[in-house]
Amino acid sequence: LSATTGWKARMTSRTGTKKGFTLIEAMIATIILGLGTTFLSRSFFITLDSYNYCARYLQVMSWADEKVWEAEESLSRLGAAASLNNAGSFTEKGRDFKWYLAYSPLDADGSLYKVDFEMSWQEGTRKARIQRSTYARYEKKEE
Repeated sequence: LSATTGWKARMTSRTGTKKGFTLIEAMIATIILGLGTTFLSRSFFITLDSYNYCARYLQVMSWADEKVWEAEESLSRLGAAASLNNAGSFTEKGRDFKWYLAYSPLDADGSLYKVDFEMSWQEGTRKARIQRSTYARYEKKEE
């Protein structure tokens, strides 16, 4: 009986009868809360940046597909006589986009062409780009 009473007496004398948090406990809880908030906000902004990149990537893909289709269509109809723009740039929603187009015949008679397309833009601190390649077949019309 005296051993348990002595232990209770020591605990009561150390903590007293007050209930609550000590200053150290409050400081540690504040630090943990601050770190958790920092990690959550950082994760939020990384997720937001990734979402914006994916949304812009999908938009750029449709522009790239359109440019490649135009080049393929022109080469299929006109062959070597096709006049295609090899490069260009435009601004959309405050972003500068640059594109390059190259095509070359793969055979001696000019009936098969390889078309290479590249579009690049600045996405935050990184430079993003996509590339597309296709083939166009030109059939000479006999008169």
